[in-house]
Amino acid sequence: MLVTFSAIGILLLLSAFFSGSETALTAASRPLMHQLERDGNRRAGTVNRLYEKRDMLIGSILLGNNLVNILASALATSIMIGMYGETGIAYATIAMTLLILIFAEILPKTYAFYHADRAALAVAPLVKGCVYVLAPVTGTLHFLVQGIFKLFGINYQTGRAVGSSAELLRGAIDLHAGKGEAVVRERAMLRSVLDLANVDVSEIMVHRKNVVMIDADLPPAVLADAIDFAKGVAIDVGVPSVARAWRLSLLRYRSEGAGDDWSHGSWASDIRWEILSSYVL
Repeated sequence: MLVTFSAIGILLLLSAFFSGSETALTAASRPLMHQLERDGNRRAGTVNRLYEKRDMLIGSILLGNNLVNILASALATSIMIGMYGETGIAYATIAMTLLILIFAEILPKTYAFYHADRAALAVAPLVKGCVYVLAPVTGTLHFLVQGIFKLFGINYQTGRAVGSSAELLRGAIDLHAGKGEAVVRERAMLRSVLDLANVDVSEIMVHRKNVVMIDADLPPAVLADAIDFAKGVAIDVGVPSVARAWRLSLLRYRSEGAGDDWSHGSWASDIRWEILSSYVL
């Protein structure tokens, strides 16, 4: 009897393993696994290979889980019948339902759900071995399932997502955790990327013919006056090391001071700008 109880305990552990693995592998972040694989994580690569063969993965996990659950229940029933006769069937049903529900379903699935990425990396090699061992049986079951679908005229492989890829991305952006100002800016930035196809260039850029560039070598006082004089015009203060579409310099400046004293000058109302050079950007 002790051996039977030990076998039931081992079977419950196996059931917990299959249940937790199913939740972990289906809830793990695919973008994270993809990035980890690119960084050289072999277990992440195993998770991605398993996900690519979802039919075999789910079939193997369900087959193993049901197999150990039924076997554990059969052993418990045999013990209870030997101890209590026919009434033992009811005792075994109640006991195994509670044990499987708590220790083989709720506990492992809850942990795997909240630690999906870590759990998926941990169980991936073992699940890969189970998929390989159970492949002949799983393949046969998959063939039978396909036949049943065809019998009822159902083509389950042609199902499409309710929303488009852009809508899925928008939903992922909205789920981005956090309420801080930085998070709000990041959300707005990512949403704007999705809307770029519907935005005209003129909405986000100023044409170079409408941009006034001021020579950065002019005295500070003159630069300040130039910026104040050109109110309403997009101004880019040029830097010698930066390529410019054009460089505009003062053509006419009326100085009320004497000599080269720029601090007492003022811009003429009919000021004009001269294009010195142009570059194709």
